[in-house]
Amino acid sequence: MKTSMAPTITRRLFLVLPVASLLLPRLGAADGPIRKTFSYQADIGVLFDLLTFHVTGVMTEEINFAAGRYRVVVTGEGLGITQRTEASGMIRAGRFVPLENLHVGTVRGRESRFLVKYDYARSTAEYHSVAYTLILGRRRQVDDVVKLPVGQMVDDLPSAMLNFAANRLEQDADGYYRTLIVRRAKAENEGPDDVSPSGYHAELVPLRFRATSDPATGLLNAHIDITRFSSWARSNQPAHVTFDQARHVQSVRSALMFGSSFTARVTSSA
Repeated sequence: MKTSMAPTITRRLFLVLPVASLLLPRLGAADGPIRKTFSYQADIGVLFDLLTFHVTGVMTEEINFAAGRYRVVVTGEGLGITQRTEASGMIRAGRFVPLENLHVGTVRGRESRFLVKYDYARSTAEYHSVAYTLILGRRRQVDDVVKLPVGQMVDDLPSAMLNFAANRLEQDADGYYRTLIVRRAKAENEGPDDVSPSGYHAELVPLRFRATSDPATGLLNAHIDITRFSSWARSNQPAHVTFDQARHVQSVRSALMFGSSFTARVTSSA
């Protein structure tokens, strides 16, 4: 399996890339911006379905290769739950590179939000978040700055999905796709309602998975460890993700702690 080496975004490269990208072929540049719309449904069951949430929503991708920019907006709502995510970034040498990600949502009347801003000239990511645990409503707040590593790309979830669909996500020598995502740091044994008395900081969390083809459908499947992303996740129960023929996420299924579960289905609308 060919190993893809991740480009390093140093200050000098950050300043040079916009000019260099003008010399590269850019799919879709002649046709202007590309807009894709997806609908999704998500079902969440908590404590053996003692609490349930059903969410329906829309995800819109706006990609402008000529301008070297992209934007992903995800909105959804259901009884007792709303959410909106807006992620934007630049396109450099065909790769989607995040610049800002803002999420605002409410669950059972409690508002949570997080904002991540990436500064490649300074090699930093600024992370701010306020969230509440689902059952007891305990507050978790983060205000931190993370140093971005030299020699490895960093994504948010929207850019990671776009890069995988475009076959631009880096692979290691074993054929695993890999990237880093800025998240709230959590203790290894953190429970769904635990809070840290000393506060929180942000960290770079590895996202690593192998995509394999399903012999029956020909579609790609992956099992992804999400324990670094959720206090509800279990190490022995990775999320099962399927991708459609365009390598977009088609479904997600995850068994969580205490008889809880999460399932989602994504459908292309345009």
